[in-house]
Amino acid sequence: MPLSILVRLRGGRYGASGERPSESEWPPHPARVFCALVASAECDADWDALRWLERQGAPQVWADHESRVGTSQTRGYVVQNAVKRGGGNLSWPGRTNGLRTRTFANPSLDEFAIVWPEAEASAETLSRLEFLAWRVPYVGRSTSRAYVTAIGAMPARIPGMAVYMPVELGQSGQFRNLRIPYPGYTDALRDAYAEGRRSWEVARARPYVAVPSEQQTGGAQPAESVPGPFADLLVWSIERPVARVGGDLVISLASGFRRAVLSKVADPLPGQISGHTSPGRPHVAFLVLPDVAHEHADGHALGLALAVPRDMPDQDLTALLLAVLQGDGLRRIQFGAGRPLAIGYGWDRSGIRPSRWTGGRGEQDWVTVTPVMLDGHTRRGRDEASELARSLVNAGYPEPVEVQVSAMPLVTGGIWRPRPGTLPAGRPRRKMVHARVRFAQPVIGPVLAGSLRYLGLGMFLPRSQATARRGDSLPAAQEVAPVVPARARERESAEVLS
Repeated sequence: MPLSILVRLRGGRYGASGERPSESEWPPHPARVFCALVASAECDADWDALRWLERQGAPQVWADHESRVGTSQTRGYVVQNAVKRGGGNLSWPGRTNGLRTRTFANPSLDEFAIVWPEAEASAETLSRLEFLAWRVPYVGRSTSRAYVTAIGAMPARIPGMAVYMPVELGQSGQFRNLRIPYPGYTDALRDAYAEGRRSWEVARARPYVAVPSEQQTGGAQPAESVPGPFADLLVWSIERPVARVGGDLVISLASGFRRAVLSKVADPLPGQISGHTSPGRPHVAFLVLPDVAHEHADGHALGLALAVPRDMPDQDLTALLLAVLQGDGLRRIQFGAGRPLAIGYGWDRSGIRPSRWTGGRGEQDWVTVTPVMLDGHTRRGRDEASELARSLVNAGYPEPVEVQVSAMPLVTGGIWRPRPGTLPAGRPRRKMVHARVRFAQPVIGPVLAGSLRYLGLGMFLPRSQATARRGDSLPAAQEVAPVVPARARERESAEVLS
């Protein structure tokens, strides 16, 4: 099973010095990403996972080709450690200022990956690396903010992305020396930190050369992934010990979570947080992550999550993050008849790790864990399968090529129906179904569909996660139903239900 560390640059630029201060580092060095993981480590299990990773050899680097990467510079005065009578800094008397110039790489692609194609990580090691990656706030300088993810798969192919391969000394070609992790690197970094030395003092480099990606994959190119309407998944775990909250309370729990979040956000409340935005535009979804897809799963709530729209403006995202993470952040919610529930930001169980619900770099097959309330009513020419496909398109996903529907959950622990009396008053009541769908290309989740998808209904799980269990296979669903062609629904294309 391959291992990939995926990095998405939040600001679209990469801040790290090259061989000269006037140059920016590109392609990104594997050691740079490894150091970011080391900075996130806290316990022995983390160090063990990193020591395993350093022994996997020199990885590949999948990144924008350097010929397509521009650079930019910033200049500013910073406080120096030198002490001088009279100083020069207004905030720190006696300290001097120094002019600092920093160079950034501006790739045309805002993501890259460090890939070990032959790595065989155990489930425990992969889980620790996923957690370490999730904790990384930036790669390179602190101004180079990034989302980092670890997955047990090869990255999805992105047009224009080059593959930098490690080569042996003495081979011909145009090389780039990239710093890499090596056996003993983790302990060397810890010792250097304790002694006040820089990480580059214990670095080792290896020559790399850019090769055609089809040469690396043997000619078989992975399908390009389609991004869904949500870019990020912020997760809170339900703290233990606590009486289990049944999955049939999904609407009550999601509604209480929504009230708690909205009470924290300062006025004026952005429309994509409150949900009062233009029709068809995605807004923040308040989700419940249930205990599903293992032998003893019973569907009780393990955690809560905010799905953040991909097109949310930076200022609105900042307002949301400050509200729920600043200071003590969001630590308690109330739902039902004022029932309190303690929560904590982050995930401590593999069942609620973000990559499990987003599908990492994309999945083609998805299965519901909470029922989909269809956007419209079924009638002649519009059966449950075609109506569910339409609900997915309305929600911002590609039209599936296969749909299977069922009245019962298709995964162990799946929620049959919300508890009676918990549906919001005044909302239309439509038929609820479970489903298994297949897209023509991998789709990056979370995948949410149907009415009430912003309050926990209609949530899908990648089928690779749903079938990763012992025992029998998925329950049988109805026979595969062909999806109604788009041209047969042209007269309904203007109808968009949020």
